[in-house]
Amino acid sequence: MQGLFSAEGKFYTVCSKIVDMVFLTLLWLVGCIPIVTILTSTASMYHVTVKCIRYERGKVFEEFKDACRKNLKQGVGLTLLYGGIGVAVGFLDYQVFFLSQSRTMPIFILAVGMVILSVLYLINVIWLIPVFSRFSNTFGKIVRLNYVIAARFLLRGIPIVLILAAAVIMVLASFPLVILSPPLTMLIISYLTEPGLHKYMPRQEEDNGDWRYGFK
Repeated sequence: MQGLFSAEGKFYTVCSKIVDMVFLTLLWLVGCIPIVTILTSTASMYHVTVKCIRYERGKVFEEFKDACRKNLKQGVGLTLLYGGIGVAVGFLDYQVFFLSQSRTMPIFILAVGMVILSVLYLINVIWLIPVFSRFSNTFGKIVRLNYVIAARFLLRGIPIVLILAAAVIMVLASFPLVILSPPLTMLIISYLTEPGLHKYMPRQEEDNGDWRYGFK
């Protein structure tokens, strides 16, 4: 019992991680305020969640600050690109929704096609978060790499979408959960995304302690 509540016990460790996640949520919310920095802030949150909370390396504030500074310029460009595509897809969904009231077969086929397109877009955006947080390259190569990884692990994107949907529903049902939900969701998602990211990282001949390869 004494070991449970010691500084190295499970209770202290869990409480410490909860505090880190709350602090990380606040950093993420502040980082999203300019709107065009949403991807930068979210990718930084994923990075800190995996490194500091999952693998217990580094300090939350320092890692978040460094990640934001490193990815700011490309993050703004990617946010504008994928945001613009999202607006276009959303507009088409809106138009098809009203057309679907005619209940004709061509419109039904069009509606099904738009649902598939919307899901593929969402999966691609979701994969962009871990891909952008992990890999440093030119703007175009990041976009291409993201499409390659999202396509290769397409089926893995479905449970990720469901996890995100569940997180949103929980926050809507009880808004105070927003203070913990974003990094906790990223933590759960990382168990699906990290194996995919590892496929595109340089091979390591031995365990050199690099947290990016899943070594404690």
